[in-house]
Amino acid sequence: MSEVYVHGVTEVGARAEIEGAGARAVPHRELAAVVTDAAGTTRAAELMRRHWAVLEAVAATATVVPVQFGTAMAGDDAVADELLAPRRERLLAQLATLDGKVQLSVKGAYDETRLLRSVVEASPAVARLREQVRGLSEDAGRYERIRLGELVAAEVEQLRERDAHALHAQLDPLAVAASREPAGGLQTAVNSAFLVERARMAEFAKAVDAAAGELAERVELRLLGPLPPYSFVAEEEPAWA
Repeated sequence: MSEVYVHGVTEVGARAEIEGAGARAVPHRELAAVVTDAAGTTRAAELMRRHWAVLEAVAATATVVPVQFGTAMAGDDAVADELLAPRRERLLAQLATLDGKVQLSVKGAYDETRLLRSVVEASPAVARLREQVRGLSEDAGRYERIRLGELVAAEVEQLRERDAHALHAQLDPLAVAASREPAGGLQTAVNSAFLVERARMAEFAKAVDAAAGELAERVELRLLGPLPPYSFVAEEEPAWA
């Protein structure tokens, strides 16, 4: 048997969902690994897209424990004997914890012009220094511009904290768990993941719409999902370790 990529682990009864995702099921008792053959493309970007696509297709209707991208094994027997069998109890516990739940991610980006306006209006120190450097040459205003950048970054961080706190105050009660991911740059307002019961997905989406309306003056919110629970598989003892 040729090498295979392992994308995730689900219950053996989810064979239809696995095959519908363009993958194969490798069963072991109550468990089934979601695998695809390693033959074909070796380009990392394509492999990553396939990994995500397979997991998200399975997670649309079934509970799945994601496996780290790039996990390759010698064949189906190795998957069953080296991954599923020795980790059976741990994987069953993870599936039980995640059963009936999906990850919904909320990402928000600041509008740069509106963000700067909010910072200037909220900080007299930023407003004063901005006026001071406006008429200075590049050389003459070098240190003032550095200081202005530092002040703006600090104000944006405080604003981000306030916005994220307000958002989580609205959404956390609708989720089983929540995770704040690192901000990916100055314009990132929020990057959070929520573990939500499937039955509450519509309610959660409605709450995100309400929050988007409240933050619309400076933030554009996007709701992504349902997704596999990438952010809620225990990192200290991952299923594939």
